[in-house]
Amino acid sequence: MTLFTALLLILLTAPAGESRTTVVNYPAPPHTDFAPEFFLKVNGEDVHVYTSRTGAFASFDFSGEVEVKVTFAGPIYNYDIRPLSRNIESGLEKNRITFTLTDPAYLSVEINKNIKRPLFIFANPLEEDIPDRNDRNVVFFEGGKVHTPGTVHIRSGQTVYIEGGAIVRGNFMTHGGKDITIRGRGILDNSRLARREARAIEINQCENVRVEGIIINEGRHWILSLFASENIVVRNLKIVSDNGNDDGIDVVGSRNVLIDNCFIRTLDDCIAIKAGVNYFTDFDSGGNVDNVVVQNSVLWNGMWGNALEIGFETRADIIENIVFRNIDILHVERGGTFTIHNGDRAVVRNVLYEDIRVEDARDRLINFAILRSRYSREDRRGFIQNIRFKNISVLGETLPPSNIHGYNEIHRIENVILENLTINGEPVKDLSEANLSLRHAEGVRIQ
Repeated sequence: MTLFTALLLILLTAPAGESRTTVVNYPAPPHTDFAPEFFLKVNGEDVHVYTSRTGAFASFDFSGEVEVKVTFAGPIYNYDIRPLSRNIESGLEKNRITFTLTDPAYLSVEINKNIKRPLFIFANPLEEDIPDRNDRNVVFFEGGKVHTPGTVHIRSGQTVYIEGGAIVRGNFMTHGGKDITIRGRGILDNSRLARREARAIEINQCENVRVEGIIINEGRHWILSLFASENIVVRNLKIVSDNGNDDGIDVVGSRNVLIDNCFIRTLDDCIAIKAGVNYFTDFDSGGNVDNVVVQNSVLWNGMWGNALEIGFETRADIIENIVFRNIDILHVERGGTFTIHNGDRAVVRNVLYEDIRVEDARDRLINFAILRSRYSREDRRGFIQNIRFKNISVLGETLPPSNIHGYNEIHRIENVILENLTINGEPVKDLSEANLSLRHAEGVRIQ
């Protein structure tokens, strides 16, 4: 642990026999802008609340039990602390909300139904195994400072570490690398990037890459892009963005990808799984996609894209073995929640959606289509096969509409099972209750 981090460590020791609480608070660099309407205290300590076009956000690490106080600069008539599945008990006194946390959480505090200026609270677990800044294979961005490195090209065997309280205004790129780590508790800030198509983190033809712990603010384009890579782990990544084409995580022609315990708020797709996207690279990313798991995460999709997307670009033979599990979807403001848009030749098959809670879906719940779209580059159409939904809960006045539309009698959508789909806790018993449009589809059933 560095001296800077050690100075930030607050130890609150309870009497013998009781648990000990540890809080790590990371002060922002001097003169950093703050959100004017939110004030945050954790166990009585002020925590800096950053501002962005998406809203406000704050971050700290802890173990044990902490008291969180959110003060709002105005009257509070009502509020929501999402995900609702956390069942956080809270109290309101005038313009202050108080609650207790005993486990790490990614929360959205929404005041007076205003989803344009929420407060995101990232209560992380304690950080472990902090790298040595003097290691020649470590690119170390020190906390308490703003760094402007431009594009950082990462080599095999390197670790890029953004210490808590650091802001890095730049982007990271690696080509053909192996055994690479990007981690920390600081912020990778893309809000001032000059190039519209600069991606915050671009991983090209790589193996064994880990991205963990950091916050990415205001992506200018696809934020974390995995092109033709394999054995990738993305964990405890927080993305806060509201810009055109700011997909959160794009998995393109890649295999063996785990996305775990992440928070993604984007204007465009939160998660997008694709193949053969060669707009931005000089190599082929049209390999088959296999074994992608997205789990234990919180998503918020804005006005452009979709929450969990496969497509539109599907220029591979097979996209298969995709799992979306234990996910809270806070808002889908206009697009689809569960979407497969097969616009090219791929066979998309063996996809599982399990234990997913949808709090606010304003357009389509399920949107599956085999189609020719403006993104299509191939004349051949593909297939969608063997899709399973299990334990999907939806909140709202009515069940949002869904469509499952194949292309023609040959290029059909086959075997879609909806098991334990509920609306406000009530089971959807048959297809007539599912608000579902079918075309060129076979084997679609409720059970």
